[in-house]
Amino acid sequence: MRIHGFVLGLLLASPAALASPSPFVSAGPDPSDDILAITATGPEAVQRGLRLAAESGDAEAQLRLGYRYEAGDGVDRDLAEAVRWYRMAAEQGSAQGQAYLGDMYRDGAGVARDDIEAVRWYRLSAAQGYDRGQTYLGYMYQDGRGVERSEAAAVRLYRLAAEQGYAPAQVSLGYMSENGRGTPPDTAAAAYWYGRAAEAGSAAGRRLLGNLYTSGRGVPRNDAEAVRLYRLAAEQGNAEARTNLGWMYEVGRGVAEDQAEAVRQYRLAAEQGLARAQTNLAFMYDSGHGVAQDAAEAVRWYRRAAAQGYARAEAELGAMYNDGRGVAEDDAKAMRWYRLAAKQGYAEAQNAVGILYDTGQGVAEDDAEAVRWYRLAADQGYDHARSNLAWMYEHGRGVAKDEAEAARLYRLAADQGLARARTDLGDLYRDGRGVPRDDAEAVRWYRLAAEQGYARAEANLGWMHEHGRGVAEDDAEALRWYRRSADRGYAYSQVNLGRMYEEGRGTAQNDVKALRLYRLAADQDDARGAYHLGRHFKTGRGVAQDDAEALRWFRIAAEKGDAEAQNELGIAYETGRGVLRDEIEAVIWFARSLAEQDDAPRYAAALLGARSPTAKVAAALRLLAALGYASDDAAAAFRQAEGLPMSDDVDDALLIALARKARSSGHGS
Repeated sequence: MRIHGFVLGLLLASPAALASPSPFVSAGPDPSDDILAITATGPEAVQRGLRLAAESGDAEAQLRLGYRYEAGDGVDRDLAEAVRWYRMAAEQGSAQGQAYLGDMYRDGAGVARDDIEAVRWYRLSAAQGYDRGQTYLGYMYQDGRGVERSEAAAVRLYRLAAEQGYAPAQVSLGYMSENGRGTPPDTAAAAYWYGRAAEAGSAAGRRLLGNLYTSGRGVPRNDAEAVRLYRLAAEQGNAEARTNLGWMYEVGRGVAEDQAEAVRQYRLAAEQGLARAQTNLAFMYDSGHGVAQDAAEAVRWYRRAAAQGYARAEAELGAMYNDGRGVAEDDAKAMRWYRLAAKQGYAEAQNAVGILYDTGQGVAEDDAEAVRWYRLAADQGYDHARSNLAWMYEHGRGVAKDEAEAARLYRLAADQGLARARTDLGDLYRDGRGVPRDDAEAVRWYRLAAEQGYARAEANLGWMHEHGRGVAEDDAEALRWYRRSADRGYAYSQVNLGRMYEEGRGTAQNDVKALRLYRLAADQDDARGAYHLGRHFKTGRGVAQDDAEALRWFRIAAEKGDAEAQNELGIAYETGRGVLRDEIEAVIWFARSLAEQDDAPRYAAALLGARSPTAKVAAALRLLAALGYASDDAAAAFRQAEGLPMSDDVDDALLIALARKARSSGHGS
């Protein structure tokens, strides 16, 4: 009997794709079992005798001769000639010949592709009870080729062939049972049919039964049994089984963890062209697991898988371009690859596309488009996208501000264990935004995230202990959480921990340690760290007093929007300490400090109000010029544009509004 080799796809492929063989990868009839009593020896004599029998009308000989022309076995390959001999056998009523002729019409091999004609021949074969004809007619019903699509009809045909022991039909029937296609979902039935196929030596049956053992569906979970089945199928050359076996070695399930063996199995499957294996192999090169780390080699394998349209590989290739790993950093190319994967519905890539629109990397910044992509990924249950979408609702970016909706979305991701979402949800409870204020609930969410090692949650939990919000005030406990977060390099906690050392709260007072922590934060471009460094240089605490160095750090912090540092710059220009005295520049920095609103120092308004009217007018003109208002009535034009009360005077409110506008427009003083 003609036996085709399996070419199995992903688990979510149709049964036809799972079990349908290539028409040109087959084991032909055994010449030693020839029905002809050919006494002559040698391949030419066998071929001559076979042709004589075929020409005399022997259907079995016609089948064998057709196969030889199809496979190029002993003759030049000639698909049209194969069709001619299969047709002769089929027209004599040979069920095998009818099935093989159906193959040729289905695949357009040696004859024009014609699904209706393929179905006709498969139906004739199936009507004779031929298991292969039944199975292939089932594929046509499953895919709706040449016949109205009917998964129920496909199941009925698969069952007829499966009960005759035909392994491809058993595999397909198992698949349909597992996934509820044409029959109610029944993983126990799937396990039974996969098991029947596995016992018959089917690599596909072994692999799919291994999957059930891995997940504990239809059978008790048994990783060791899954490994055994994967290994048997892998030894038969099944690429999917090799990939699954590689994964079991990678994570140490059912077998001792062995990254090098995982790489070996992935490579075998990758060289067979399996995109999933190529992607896994690329990951191993990217991470240096089981093989020397090599980002360029990772890119090469990701690219091979991406060329097949494999979404995860496209997304990973986008990440390589985004990060500049193994290729030159290129946001536009990152976006192109992310988008290809996103259009296939790959949630991680949809989230990445949203981030690029959110941040304006590789594409014009577009909050509405970011929201659209975040939503697509969030609707698939991707927790990072839920958290990102929640942030957009929280801040009114690309969507109407809705803190209650943000809290719902954060909770969905938080309930799945996403530390960032837990922290953001804690913030909403702490501040009473979108949910009733509840410090104890805030602490609960912070603690859950902090116990996952999330630095921002540790910092927030430290703050709650420091201020007695939701927990008893406890400087030592605050110090402990700040230290955990600071040790992870979180600048906010480095500053807070430095402050605890400086003030001797929860620990012995130590200016040197405080200064070191402030510098660590400042080196990360943290404005508060830079401000506190400037303060120490100004006063000489833990370091030699140095006005110029103090001014340098104040300016760094001020340019980043730190109101205290802006106020200190104003004082420096007012007094000429560390810089040439300049009352106009002092006015501008005082106004900028007040433009920061809630973060403004309490005494900044008094400092601004005490400046001379002449300095204020000059400062206003300088700010107006920076904003492009150059006419004689510049102040009036600015007031009108910003909706401010009209007045001929340069008051503090005008200066603060000018400073705020300059800040939002990216203009310095």
